[in-house]
Amino acid sequence: MSIDLHIHTTASDGDVHPVTVVKLAAQAGLKVISITDHESTSGFYPASAESHAHGITVIPAVELLTIYKNKEIHVLGYFIDPDNKYLQEALAELRRQRTMCAKECVKRLREFGFNISWSDVEKLAQPDGPVSKGHIVQAVNNAGYIKERKDAIEFLVKYLNREGLAYICHDFHVDNGIRLIRECGGIPVLAHPGLIRDDNIVEELCCNGIAGIEVFYYYFGQHRDEFVRKYNAVAENKNLLKTGGSDYHGTVTPVVLGENHVPFEEVKDFLSLFGITHKI
Repeated sequence: MSIDLHIHTTASDGDVHPVTVVKLAAQAGLKVISITDHESTSGFYPASAESHAHGITVIPAVELLTIYKNKEIHVLGYFIDPDNKYLQEALAELRRQRTMCAKECVKRLREFGFNISWSDVEKLAQPDGPVSKGHIVQAVNNAGYIKERKDAIEFLVKYLNREGLAYICHDFHVDNGIRLIRECGGIPVLAHPGLIRDDNIVEELCCNGIAGIEVFYYYFGQHRDEFVRKYNAVAENKNLLKTGGSDYHGTVTPVVLGENHVPFEEVKDFLSLFGITHKI
């Protein structure tokens, strides 16, 4: 069974529509996927509707950007109810805050010489979706500043990471994110722990309400296998659920659907919570 539990669409900052994502997933041989858009679940229903024609299972989820000890922490919330009114009200407010931050970020980038406007970025987002890093990267790409995919990573590191020159973010504490997911019936999972670059913080988060950890993540660069081994051991030592995914955003990131290996045997405990108990 081929699995990808971390996928973004045009419902947040990916540049591929949810229906097309499902078609691409089917072409890549994926059987179980999860739409994990930032602060939005609107991509789930079109993806789920399309999935029936391709024999794909789509797990509902959301990704929240949170802060802990001045670090940007991403928390994935799986099995949440997309129809939950409380969840949707909370996500709408988080989208509003993220959009305000993105607007200030664009202002700073202009001060660094990037000839992009707020309208260049805003038009890439859905009318009720958040404007975020991915849209800014797309706008920078459209303006001709990104020649190769590796340039996108370098731009993210220099300008949009937590220590980046143009970075700005709302202060949504990780405890609030975990609480929101749990109150809506979801399972909070720590996303790409290797990107936190502080294993003491990873250790603290794993002892503070997190139910799972994204072990089999598509890390860029030569340390991918090292990270996978390290966080697989953390998950086993802490008795946490294991997940994995590509963090696919479409054409602007150097990963394609189907090339990130997530072993079924390692994530079967997680999948069983959605009723998937054997390979499809």
